[in-house]
Amino acid sequence: MRKTKRTYKDSLFRDIFKDVRRLSPIYEALEGEAVEVSDIKLTTLDEAFFDSEKNDVSFIVKNQHMILVEHQSTLNENMPLRILWYIAELYRQYVGPRLPYRVKRVPLPAPKFYVFYNGTAERPPRWKLRLSDAFGERKGAMEIIVEVVNINAVPENEILEICAPLKAYSVFVAKVRQAINEGRSLREAVPQAVTYCIDNGYLTEYFREKQESEVFDMMNFQWDAELALQVRAEEAREEGLEKGMEEGMEKGMEKGMEKGMEKGMEKGKEEGMATSIRRMMEGLGVSMEKAMDVLRIPPEERAKYAALVKG
Repeated sequence: MRKTKRTYKDSLFRDIFKDVRRLSPIYEALEGEAVEVSDIKLTTLDEAFFDSEKNDVSFIVKNQHMILVEHQSTLNENMPLRILWYIAELYRQYVGPRLPYRVKRVPLPAPKFYVFYNGTAERPPRWKLRLSDAFGERKGAMEIIVEVVNINAVPENEILEICAPLKAYSVFVAKVRQAINEGRSLREAVPQAVTYCIDNGYLTEYFREKQESEVFDMMNFQWDAELALQVRAEEAREEGLEKGMEEGMEKGMEKGMEKGMEKGMEKGKEEGMATSIRRMMEGLGVSMEKAMDVLRIPPEERAKYAALVKG
């Protein structure tokens, strides 16, 4: 396996699909049109332009379409907004600083936006996110539509059946998750998944040329996005505590008077925190221990909350 020097951490998805040879089957699976590798020009933003923000994969096909693909294991409903940032920068790079000031219209490749989702929460095969959803009932003059495609390695997933590189990636992630669920560490799970993929013809060339430590680093970066976890933990905590407080107040009111209210609200807080833990485990695919770490539950209280979560 070759050695490489990395100046920043790519996600595994980004590293795999920055090779145009793997983008041709993705385009065919998404758009129903076969294209040659020579028809594709990679446009992925290689350097940060907004506080370390980078898009996952973008490419132009025959100067007709600009395709943006993002990968997520935890769905972010703000993806249309993020993609607006990306497409604005990509168009700026495409036309340069002078062309927009010409009188004659500048032709542009038509944009199409996709998110590949492979989180653990149950989702339909495809659905759409719209920028206008963020406007509420207010009407605006702009729309961004992002099609979300479920790429989990499950039977009869149509896109995986017609796109071998995408199926290979999904199989790899599924094998890593399976090993972790069986009690192995990520450092143990990654080499096992790499070996499985090489032995079974899934991205064999890619995994043979990569060091296992390099694949682990990319997966660890993807798995351990602490900042994103903390933001979502705060949301889960707020939602869980709000629900728990409401239930606690109802129980306290039923028992009546000040003492009942006090006990009810305390019980409600505990139930709310347990709800937050469950939501993180189900929505983010993290362990109970990891959820408690992010929610900053004291060690002496963890047994109590573990019992509440297990019910």
